[in-house]
Amino acid sequence: MTAHLKIRDLELIVALHEEGTLTRAAKRVGLTEPAFSKRLQVVEQEVQARLFERNHAGASATASGRSFVTHAEESVHAYHRAVYEAREAKRGEHHKLRIGASPYLPPTLIELLRSTELRVNRNFSIEIVTEYSLELLSQLQRRRIDLALVIAPPEVAAVTTRCVAIDPFVIVFREGHPLASKKSTTLSEVSQYPWILLSRTVHRHVHDLILQRMVAEESKPNIVHHYIQAEQVIAFLTDDSVLAWMAPTDAERMAHRGLTCIPLLDEYIRLETHLAAMADNKSPLVSEYVRTFVKRMEDQRPPEQLSLPMG
Repeated sequence: MTAHLKIRDLELIVALHEEGTLTRAAKRVGLTEPAFSKRLQVVEQEVQARLFERNHAGASATASGRSFVTHAEESVHAYHRAVYEAREAKRGEHHKLRIGASPYLPPTLIELLRSTELRVNRNFSIEIVTEYSLELLSQLQRRRIDLALVIAPPEVAAVTTRCVAIDPFVIVFREGHPLASKKSTTLSEVSQYPWILLSRTVHRHVHDLILQRMVAEESKPNIVHHYIQAEQVIAFLTDDSVLAWMAPTDAERMAHRGLTCIPLLDEYIRLETHLAAMADNKSPLVSEYVRTFVKRMEDQRPPEQLSLPMG
């Protein structure tokens, strides 16, 4: 890193590499697209190399960019760890946990997060931060939160995760749909009908996984709508041929509104909920909380596992 670049510049480069488009990267770091583009040009001028190839389809790192990103990630993580440890030293002890959770988590799971008590570290408080899963991972790496419950997290070397629940997608449709008499369904069956699919904005890895499975099955999905909020699905289910992909908790709400819900049985397309923390976080409070929370989840799993949504 040259003397003229700042940590903010490195975060900008990392964001563009991870998000793949200028629009999403700018939104992630809180800049307008013109301001983001201008700063990117400054960085490229400073390092005297083109770091990204940009076109209407997005942005992809060049060979120079991939090399730069590797070291930029290390520098960003080192900086945030330094800030985190300095603040910890100033406080003397860490008595507050900030835990990230999806806005779509069921109330039972939020209560489990909030009510977990520890034997050793008794005097602490919990602050719940709600955001989509991938944004929570980003906040975790920036040390803005201590832990996060995330869905289908991508592998990140700096982050360690523990799977606490596995749930199927649920297929939702009107009572007159051809699948209405079935107790469960398969990917080959749902591929025969028009889809309402979660927006890639909600969770791009889960969204892409579904489409990749369709490619593997040599089939092409007929996607008629994308949704962000579960309530939008009701307006999109306009006839008996359309079906919607939903998480269990969202699907349960739809069932109360007269729609039919059945699980999708597929060994690859599943909603895995992980408790995530930074791999280098040595906080005794964080360690004890993780052990206690996981134990409570395991104790509650039989006979019925908690249904955890995505987001």
